[in-house]
Amino acid sequence: MRELEFKTQKSFADALKLQPGTLSDIFREKPGVGVSSNTKRILENSYNVNIHWLETGDGEPTIISKSGSNSDINNIETPTIDISEQDTSSPKEKSYVTERKLYPLVPMYNFPASASVIEMYNDPNDIKVVGHLSIPGSTKKSFALPVYGHSMYPTLENGAWCVLRPIENANDILWGEIYYIEWGDYRNFKRLLASENEEDVILWSDNQSEVVNGRPKYSPVTIKKESIRKLCLLTDILKKPNY
Repeated sequence: MRELEFKTQKSFADALKLQPGTLSDIFREKPGVGVSSNTKRILENSYNVNIHWLETGDGEPTIISKSGSNSDINNIETPTIDISEQDTSSPKEKSYVTERKLYPLVPMYNFPASASVIEMYNDPNDIKVVGHLSIPGSTKKSFALPVYGHSMYPTLENGAWCVLRPIENANDILWGEIYYIEWGDYRNFKRLLASENEEDVILWSDNQSEVVNGRPKYSPVTIKKESIRKLCLLTDILKKPNY
């Protein structure tokens, strides 16, 4: 309540669509009274509260930006989860802490990015965090987006989640790696290849097996570096289960 700058319990209860007495019972940890799934949804979707923290106490309470907006993936403040490495190699198999690490919780955003070169229309006001991932080695600015389309198959499958790390300078491209890229009215997952012209970038699709009229369905596209509005390196892939 303090973090979200609510002045009174009543204003906080109204925001959560609760009776003030119910909120007081939650604060007092009254037996049989807890935070409902509906309240959790309001906290997460409207105020970007880290539900993992709410349920376990791990990490930070909120990843809301200083501006109060939870829809700008350019200003992500990622909570962390405290992971203790356990050593069970002793003869008595007693676990003990050998090292403590802070792993960032990666926010998962609900808008899809296309694997094919097609326009993706979304209202930024509808962009919400739908969950979090704990990925060792991820950075505090990392975030996750779902994939739409088949042009990057088999590397990226339709429906897979991709963990991305923002790149500040388009000149820092690691050629041959897969990136999430925004340019013009498009946002895509593509493998970036160097062009003979240093000012250009080739957007390559891994799926070269699908052919239309004797030609690859997903042909490479060449764009100007200066047209890139956002660039993020793909660091992890969570493929959709096969059930």
